[in-house]
Amino acid sequence: MSFVNNIINDDIVKRLVKLVEELRSEQKEESNLAITRRAEDFPLMISQYGLSSTITFFLSKIGDERSTLLDTGLEYFKGIEPQIPENLKEDAGRSGKGYASYLSLVLVWPLEDAFKKVKINGLVDELKPNSSGVRDTLLENLHNIQRNELVLEAEAMPALLELKKILRALD
Repeated sequence: MSFVNNIINDDIVKRLVKLVEELRSEQKEESNLAITRRAEDFPLMISQYGLSSTITFFLSKIGDERSTLLDTGLEYFKGIEPQIPENLKEDAGRSGKGYASYLSLVLVWPLEDAFKKVKINGLVDELKPNSSGVRDTLLENLHNIQRNELVLEAEAMPALLELKKILRALD
């Protein structure tokens, strides 16, 4: 089975497809979804500025008042929450910013897999909704991400590029 087939069969991507299909059925605008725009930005920003800087940039765009969206996104993409939360749809949609929905998606996959491979297991264990908050956990662990940045980027980049293609095709 090829790498792409493994992605398409993944539960997380199925949840992404469900999110995009629901957004497309509700919104008739022709512009790209915010989550698709973020999928275009994220790999490019990693190659230009590095993973930790890209994560902190996304966190700054999310802001304090919307940081709970990361928890909401994790709950949805991990399958804890079966229904798409309205605030996640709003963020991922055409009028939203897409930073929280996309970052929560990539934290579940592929970054969680990359964190495990680099043995930043503490971060994976802590990246659970309703713990101390996903945003705070990421900020507290930036030094671990920076220390392993090149390996994390190499592990995650192929999947991030595939995710970008999937979102382009869906949007």
